[in-house]
Amino acid sequence: MRIHHLLAIGIALAFVACGGGEKKAGGGTASDMLVIELQSSPTNLDARVGNDNVSGRVFDLIYSGLVKVTPDMNYAPDLATKWETPDDKTIVFHLNPNAKFHNGQPVKAADVKWTYDSLMDPNFVTSKRSGYEAVDHIEAPDEHTVIFKLKEPNGGLFANLTLGILPTGADTNTYKSKPIGCGPYKVVDFRPDDRVVLQAFDQWHGGPPKIKNVTMRIIPDSTTRILELRRGSVNFEVNNIPFENVSEFDKNPDFKVVKEVGSVYQYLAFNLKDPILKNLEVRQAIAHAIDRQKICTDLLRGYAVPTDTMMAKGHWARAENLPTYPFDPNKAKQLLDEAGYKQNGAKPRFTLSFKTSTDSEANLRAQMIQQMLKNVGIDVKIESSEFGTFLDAIGKGNFQMYSLSRNGVQDPDFYYVIFNSQNVPPSGQNRGYYVNPKVDQLLVEGRSTFDKGKRKEMYGQVQTILQQDLPYISLYHQVNVAVMRKNVNGFVMYPAGFLLSVPQMTIQ
Repeated sequence: MRIHHLLAIGIALAFVACGGGEKKAGGGTASDMLVIELQSSPTNLDARVGNDNVSGRVFDLIYSGLVKVTPDMNYAPDLATKWETPDDKTIVFHLNPNAKFHNGQPVKAADVKWTYDSLMDPNFVTSKRSGYEAVDHIEAPDEHTVIFKLKEPNGGLFANLTLGILPTGADTNTYKSKPIGCGPYKVVDFRPDDRVVLQAFDQWHGGPPKIKNVTMRIIPDSTTRILELRRGSVNFEVNNIPFENVSEFDKNPDFKVVKEVGSVYQYLAFNLKDPILKNLEVRQAIAHAIDRQKICTDLLRGYAVPTDTMMAKGHWARAENLPTYPFDPNKAKQLLDEAGYKQNGAKPRFTLSFKTSTDSEANLRAQMIQQMLKNVGIDVKIESSEFGTFLDAIGKGNFQMYSLSRNGVQDPDFYYVIFNSQNVPPSGQNRGYYVNPKVDQLLVEGRSTFDKGKRKEMYGQVQTILQQDLPYISLYHQVNVAVMRKNVNGFVMYPAGFLLSVPQMTIQ
């Protein structure tokens, strides 16, 4: 959701998004301009590198992968028109012969092979590499055929084949801000911390996008995001305004509001190398001290449901009847006493730092958790920083606790990315340095078969063990909320809040 048109449009933003037939700079009308608001700047526009939610929403619009996610959490053709698996270690993709990059050159099998080969190069710095460990090599026997040869069967590989394809030889130093993709929109201008300006790529293999100009405005302050949406200088957003303000737009006839329970997952993470937090009883105490329902009700105005797992309701791999930690301050105090952290009068048992971004909702959530932990004798110091700085710190393990969301999990193989003991930074996302040999074994077995029934059983065990070990505390799954002007049509909500329906949207 971060998109923009020509620079000249910037002056006219307050007028073009209000509907009707107003003229904008460049001679067009408001019907060909969608202005989307974002909370933070994308960290990197190279599809092989950017791993934050905001970068991912830009990727929805500027790249195409071999396959794409569907609203029901399955896969559909994208650059690949079809595929087959002649054996359990081979996947053959057939490319759309009409696919082109934004510079007009055709997308060939060699580009697909190069994109993945470059990402899998051990000298290339990316946290995404671990998703392709099962790949032995990739073949490009002709211009429109790509063959993945696997070391072993990998049922979760398709979740990683949505990766945006780049032209052969793409320089990551250039592409981090000036990428050439093969998706529905091309980047015209990227100003970090300000905007991403996009223009429709009418030669896209999926058909010319109906809205020709998209601007993604980066607005870190939530109050400003509300004001911009209210005045019409922004005409579309997904999950970017505080829930307490949703009712205002619900009641306003100039707006449409779409709400659906989604797969966006909020969690509290621990650094398991920390001398205090490596103690399981301390983590259990913190879990019992947090009133998740209160956070859902008070902070999110009911637009969330507590969860004990990362997998969304309705997902085939979701485990039920997991170990849980009901809100129980007395139990929390008992566990802290047993862990050797008895309270002496009013003095805190110990102090923890809680890293978060400067987003107002993130800070309010941190403050609620801070108060809940204070009630059981734990002092919490909140450390807020700009999102890029925050993400850099937790990526380096420079934290005790932090809370962040996962923007929807398509395949349970993602557990391998974030909890396998080999996937610690910088090559993986096991930021808390969690190690459990049994989980490692199950994660390898779970990705080594295409049998969904067997995978469900294995990942059920994984979810049970994680609830026992608590490297994360699962907080809730968020209800997705999209707010748009009444003249914006055709939006389809994806469980993870993806923007994949934008090319088919219209403004009347």
